[in-house]
Amino acid sequence: MQKHSINPFNYYSIKPDKQNDSNKVIIIYHGWGGSALGYRDLAEELAGEGFNVVVPEIIYHDTRQTLADHFESKTVQSYFWETIMTTIDEFHEFVKALGIDKEKVFLVGSSMGGCIANGIFAREPKLSGLVNMNGSGSFVLSEKLFRERDGRDDIPDRLKKRLMDYDPVERKAGLSPVLLMHGDCDEIMPIEGQMDYDRYLKENRRHVDFRVYEGVNHQITSDMIGDLIGWLNIWTKWEWKKG
Repeated sequence: MQKHSINPFNYYSIKPDKQNDSNKVIIIYHGWGGSALGYRDLAEELAGEGFNVVVPEIIYHDTRQTLADHFESKTVQSYFWETIMTTIDEFHEFVKALGIDKEKVFLVGSSMGGCIANGIFAREPKLSGLVNMNGSGSFVLSEKLFRERDGRDDIPDRLKKRLMDYDPVERKAGLSPVLLMHGDCDEIMPIEGQMDYDRYLKENRRHVDFRVYEGVNHQITSDMIGDLIGWLNIWTKWEWKKG
């Protein structure tokens, strides 16, 4: 992958040796405490399928005001949702700076990156599709579950209002295809957030695929990668032919 900078954005990209007919761009968002370079292998595998791949550096990670300890509890509570919201807000200017046509974009996100991708997808009805891996498309519910798990108080009204402003289940969904993937033993990101978004989508539209992986904790498995690639190859070709 090659690194690029277009103020204020830093990102990595990789072009395929042979572009497939769909001419789609895959934008990958990484998880909390991760890094853009951590998705080099996935990016290269997707490029091998003929896709252009972009991996942005996310605010408070890598070279963008990185935090001293992402996993200190107060840091997570202060910056987790702030990071998601800021990255959602940045999306329009990011693709504009890169000269990417939104209609060519498939979003792929893992964990926090799945929340980011989901939040962007809920605002951008012309995107080609969404893959949320071990993330959530139901923000208020997920924060409620985080607090119950940690023994914290109920969500303060101010935070709840902000979350609702970004929450995918509070927005009318577009019609592009969606793949939700989650391990049924996830101890970090409760699967209920994916389940709630799946329920919400299936009440209003088609082309939603929710795949649950038995015995899998908060990780990306080889089966998930295989399913991701298979799904992308189906839906990018379908989109191209339907035009």
